[in-house]
Amino acid sequence: MTLYFDSKLAELEIIIMRFITLSILSILVTACEPISKNKADVIFHNGVIYTADNTQSTVNALAIRGNKIIFTGDFASAKTYLSEQTRLLDLEGKMVIPGLHDAHIHLAGIVETDSCDLASEPYTLDDLVPRLKTCIDRLQIPPGEWLSVDQWAYSLGNQPSDKYPTLRSALDAVSSEHPIALLGNDGHHGGFNSYAMSLATDREGNQVPLNKQSLRTVYSHLKALVGVDAEGEPNGAINEDARKVVGIPNLWGYPEIDAMLLKRISQRLAALGITSVMDAALTSEHIEDFARAAALNPLDFRMTAAFFADFEAYRPSIDQPINVDALLNELLKMQQRVADTDNLKVDSAKIFIDGVTEGNPFSTPPTLPNAAALKNYLQPIFQLDKKNLNLSINGYVDPQSDACKGSQKITTAKGKRAFKNDHGFLPIQCTESKGVYEKDPQFMYEYILALHKAGINIHSHVIGDRAVRFALDAYQEAKQISPNSSSILSLAHAQLVNPKDIAQFGSLGVFTAFTYAWIEPDVPYLMTVSPFIDKIKSPADLFNGNGYAYKNSYPVASIKDAGGFLAAGSDAPVDTRDPRPFFNIEKAVTRKNDVTGDVYNPSERISVKDAIDAYTINGARMLAQDHLTGSLEIGKVADLVVLDTDLLALERAGKASDISDTMVLSTWFDGREIYSAR
Repeated sequence: MTLYFDSKLAELEIIIMRFITLSILSILVTACEPISKNKADVIFHNGVIYTADNTQSTVNALAIRGNKIIFTGDFASAKTYLSEQTRLLDLEGKMVIPGLHDAHIHLAGIVETDSCDLASEPYTLDDLVPRLKTCIDRLQIPPGEWLSVDQWAYSLGNQPSDKYPTLRSALDAVSSEHPIALLGNDGHHGGFNSYAMSLATDREGNQVPLNKQSLRTVYSHLKALVGVDAEGEPNGAINEDARKVVGIPNLWGYPEIDAMLLKRISQRLAALGITSVMDAALTSEHIEDFARAAALNPLDFRMTAAFFADFEAYRPSIDQPINVDALLNELLKMQQRVADTDNLKVDSAKIFIDGVTEGNPFSTPPTLPNAAALKNYLQPIFQLDKKNLNLSINGYVDPQSDACKGSQKITTAKGKRAFKNDHGFLPIQCTESKGVYEKDPQFMYEYILALHKAGINIHSHVIGDRAVRFALDAYQEAKQISPNSSSILSLAHAQLVNPKDIAQFGSLGVFTAFTYAWIEPDVPYLMTVSPFIDKIKSPADLFNGNGYAYKNSYPVASIKDAGGFLAAGSDAPVDTRDPRPFFNIEKAVTRKNDVTGDVYNPSERISVKDAIDAYTINGARMLAQDHLTGSLEIGKVADLVVLDTDLLALERAGKASDISDTMVLSTWFDGREIYSAR
């Protein structure tokens, strides 16, 4: 009995010892190896991975588990995250960057629809007429219904002829049975025929046709926004909010937002490497449309909606100011209504401070820019060579001259013709204008203060230097009144900035969403802008280094050096439906026209890394999501893009002009590959 007991006890001791030994070994193995849950699902290696971190560093390996980045560094260290299930992706020297942020875009307009679309191609007025007639026939538009024409290139083409001296005369030739609206590809310009102008209504809703007489009386407040001919009659050009008086049913030409459109938008963004956007002007109705569509087709990008409203609808009566509190309440209610929609947030508001800085040199008299400027616009005397359609400048009107001082007394058509024969210009060209603000300055000021106090991010459209100064001063006042606000302040475009205002971008920490593609110098376009700002004798003077426009247009490097933040926004479909991020990056770096070789103020060029940062980490900061994305750092979500080209290598080789040829090989959102060029 004793021996039998001892034998059983010995076996039990052996079993216990084996169990203890195995447990200790298991603990030791676990301590020496990475925890299994840290094994990577995907490892990228053997490439140039630009992280967009605070040091603008590059690495050659990156590991993802789930939707998060768990490692960046060298491949030797990345191997510790390997498992049998890890997908190992050899980049073969290709480049990886964070997912791109288009911080100023209009999503519904980036895909084509079955409409009359001019695709931003320039047409002379002679060529425009038959082109639009085919639209009426193809779309079978009944008499009395609108012909809305998308993507009209307002600043290119449109040269008049003896047959069609004005835009209005050309559109009248297209049809007298349809109201016609040309929708400028910038969202600010419009062209209308006589039928459309006959539908105009005043502030009280009474139908009062837009003509020479009503422009002096009923619509006098819109005078700066309506182009006129030599007789003072509207010439068909109607811009900004003045377009609303004719009752056009779809001011921006956007299609209905539904799940199918959203899918097409998602596909286009993914193919371009864009994983985050701010739609820069959405009404409550459109925000809810996006939310409904996203419920059926979940967003494969992070979307910030900038709340925008028909501000006049919040004016209790004609003689009362716009109700700022009601606007703010509507925004806050909209936040709650879409709060459960994944990847959609409404934490920003859009304000148009002014309009645009392009004038129309082809009209007689030339239509002045309407952007808010610090100095009066010049009145150039243009001449069109009808053979080659080139513009030249014969001189400038002196508003202080004796001729101009007596011009106000001339009211008859005969007197105006005689005046032009004597002086070479029309009496109306003695007019002095600094452009206009989009809305009453007091309203814009109060709205900015209220938004900032409420912690709402503010995004302001500014083009002219006076508009830039107004926005910066209002931002400064808002910060002083509500110093603890979390509101992020940003500007869009900033086409012309006075050098005295540059420092304020840094002191206020303002983000500027430049559309860098617009910096590319193009002589026909510049002739619609620079002659109204600087005295130009010939197109060669457009590149005069002493010109105010040349020195102060899109001062990107100066704003960065002052401590301001550079973001990026394509503003698509403005200019083109294509957001073209790599074209924008290229022009930020080169400021060069690759066809002509012209460079526009090279001192304002920035590096490739700074341009990528504008599209990534700075965009994320502007959209209040840099804790989540914008750079390739441990703990952030895996939003990234694989490119076929090393952009940094192009810069080192002096081939930055090839950046626009870059192709996206794959786009990853939340750790998932959502696009592949394969």
